[in-house]
Amino acid sequence: MNLTTRAQSKSQSKSQSPSDDSKATTPQPQKPNSPRPSSANRKKSSEIADTKAKRTRTGCLTCRERHLKCDEALGRCLNCRKSDRTCRRGVRLNFIDIQTVAPPHTITRAQGAKLTFRDDSRIIASEYVGGFERYPPPQPDSPIQERRQIQHEALNFMGPDQLASLFQSVAHSFDPSEFNIPHSATTDFLFGTDPWHDPHLGHGDELLPHGTSHFAQKLAMKQYSSASFTDPEQTFLLQLFVEEVGPWIDSMDPMRHFTQILPLHAIDEPMLLKALVACGARHASLIDPSYGVEKVHHYYDAANQDLLHAVQDPDRDSVLCATVALLLGIYEMMASQPLTNHISGSRALIRECGWMAKTPSLGGSCFWISVSMEVLHCLNHTCPLSWNPDTWGVDMHMDQIQPFYKGDDQWLHRIIYICAKIADFRFSTQHLQSLNDPSKSTQLNEVVQEWNHYNGLCEQWANSIPRSMKPLSTIQPWQTEQKSKFPNIWILKRPAIISQLYYHIACIVLARAHPMASSLHLEMRKMQQPHAYSVCGLAANLKDRGMSNISIQCLTIAAESLEARNAQEEVLDILDVITRNTHWNLESIKERLKRHWGWSHSETVDPAHMHNDFYDLDPTLTIHGSEFPTGIANPLLDSGDFSMENHPYQGYYVAPHHQGLGQYNYSSYLL
Repeated sequence: MNLTTRAQSKSQSKSQSPSDDSKATTPQPQKPNSPRPSSANRKKSSEIADTKAKRTRTGCLTCRERHLKCDEALGRCLNCRKSDRTCRRGVRLNFIDIQTVAPPHTITRAQGAKLTFRDDSRIIASEYVGGFERYPPPQPDSPIQERRQIQHEALNFMGPDQLASLFQSVAHSFDPSEFNIPHSATTDFLFGTDPWHDPHLGHGDELLPHGTSHFAQKLAMKQYSSASFTDPEQTFLLQLFVEEVGPWIDSMDPMRHFTQILPLHAIDEPMLLKALVACGARHASLIDPSYGVEKVHHYYDAANQDLLHAVQDPDRDSVLCATVALLLGIYEMMASQPLTNHISGSRALIRECGWMAKTPSLGGSCFWISVSMEVLHCLNHTCPLSWNPDTWGVDMHMDQIQPFYKGDDQWLHRIIYICAKIADFRFSTQHLQSLNDPSKSTQLNEVVQEWNHYNGLCEQWANSIPRSMKPLSTIQPWQTEQKSKFPNIWILKRPAIISQLYYHIACIVLARAHPMASSLHLEMRKMQQPHAYSVCGLAANLKDRGMSNISIQCLTIAAESLEARNAQEEVLDILDVITRNTHWNLESIKERLKRHWGWSHSETVDPAHMHNDFYDLDPTLTIHGSEFPTGIANPLLDSGDFSMENHPYQGYYVAPHHQGLGQYNYSSYLL
């Protein structure tokens, strides 16, 4: 029996021509086991492959589930019409791995990424039945909503252009229009993201991201000159600065820029050398009255003229100018009479450079030197800060584990931030009238709630700090044969000592600022006593001369809370010891404490005179002039920024080329 396919018969009929009909013969049947010719086998396989059914790719889901071939007709396929079924189309997805996890607390932006992440999972889930209820209710960062609500409403009210101007005014030298900074990036910079870790920045550019600083590049590349000093006078004064003045400037800087790094670059930077030598000369005149005052003024005038000439140049090195201005501000602190406004000028130049809490290297050191001393000043004189702490960029996530190499400094910055918030809180509540009126109960509850929030921050900080930040030993007075009334507290590291001083001062000032202090007078006095005794104990047993400036100011604040006469007398003895070791005149502080304790009721002293006498010790906060407005004891409020009308370096300052022309009045958002 001959079995031929339709395709074979068709091909055979086409291959035979009319002239070959006579030669055509009937093919003989082949035996089942006989092999076919290879050419015929190849021909048959190719013909069968051409007629093989192809797999449909756009068929309906109904035919796919019935395992039928769909003719892929649009609308309704043939199989569905015949069986009167619903022709379902679409893409069938198989969800094999289904997992549900809690959303992350925060999403860290990759280094160098030019985007931000936004979590809309709550909004999307709310569109489904029961979806929103599966999420826990959002918890605010703090119970204080009034101030943050005002701040957020102000930012939401402003458009992207105004926010860009606000960004520029807070961190001068950043031009949003030039760098195409989006709205989200602007707010990220103001409220905590870190703009200082861009992999595209070169060596030293992290100190001046908007431009180039040759001085910053030399710092980063460690390019030192091989030359040496040959002038004996300069060598003596520079050595005096490194050994006597620099240590308490570097008390907040673990890298010791002012004692170990900047002197190495002084021989290549004449303006920096003159500023360092001027500070050394001022200190020499304090410890040795025979040292000529004319020499002191000569070195200062030389450095001052160089700085004033530099701020007139729009192509200046802003990093070098800010460093020199800070040094000259320290000189003004040590001078008996202030000469110029370099304290405010250094703060304005720091803002021009855009230095913040997370700025690395020298920029961060200058920022924390300026800010920390202002915080102590505001705590001492009940005045507000000129720079809103919420814009510093301090990481306040105290429940997260920090890298070991920056843990101590991170905790120190956090307690300074807490002190700054307490200083602003104390100033904002001191002018409130009596809140005993029932109509003001709501306001009283809000203030008490805010007080509890800051008290909780202090407790959280004390409970969360690592072991290296805690005292190694605390020996009470009754455990020793010494006659001291204060405990002997032993702490190893300098950042830990400073942190503990700030912590105890924060608790003391917070107790004084309680809104119900009149009715809780005894409780608040009892709260202050252990912290005051701890500060006095730390100051009495402190051997590090580099921390004398901070310990004096903390001791002054804490001593006002002492009630025992013998403890008060011991504080005066501690101040005498500091005077012998540092050659600083602390008589004005001793008289201030005696008046506060009620020891003497002599004639009234001019507050401005008391202020200037006291801040002959302060490296950043000397009041210039014999008078200052009542209620405003912080000079940086009026002249701490070049955008202000009374900005420093009047008649000399010229905006750098990288700074935009548009300015925005941001004082209402920073104070």
